[in-house]
Amino acid sequence: MMISRRERLRLNPFGTVAASAAVVLGGIAAVLGDDISQGMTNSLRASAEIMAHLWGASLAAGGLLKLYGLYAGRSTMEIPGLWMMAGGYGFYAITVVGGLGLGGLAAGILSTALAVGSVIKVQIIMRHARNAVRLHDAEGE
Repeated sequence: MMISRRERLRLNPFGTVAASAAVVLGGIAAVLGDDISQGMTNSLRASAEIMAHLWGASLAAGGLLKLYGLYAGRSTMEIPGLWMMAGGYGFYAITVVGGLGLGGLAAGILSTALAVGSVIKVQIIMRHARNAVRLHDAEGE
């Protein structure tokens, strides 16, 4: 059964928006560098410029892989995208809280939630894949 793009969006609106935010935020960071986050600049000091570009590129790539995997029905692409998003959002959470202290707590909590949500989604996809293999093996017996 083929699922339409509209149906995939309806079934996964949060994942679509979280991945789209990763693409936008990551793309801006890849271009602007450490101007994207005072917290990152404060916590990483001299290495902030290069790290912000790398972080942005990685986060954007993760979001793109997640979206491609979701809308093309290719979980083998969605999973690495989710891991990249988890790493990107987690890295941002650490640097923003480390660089701004309590002033970065709100952004840190939100980014941590996105990182944890990405990891949970990977676990769900993997559990579905294992169940599909078990079902396939059981039918073959």
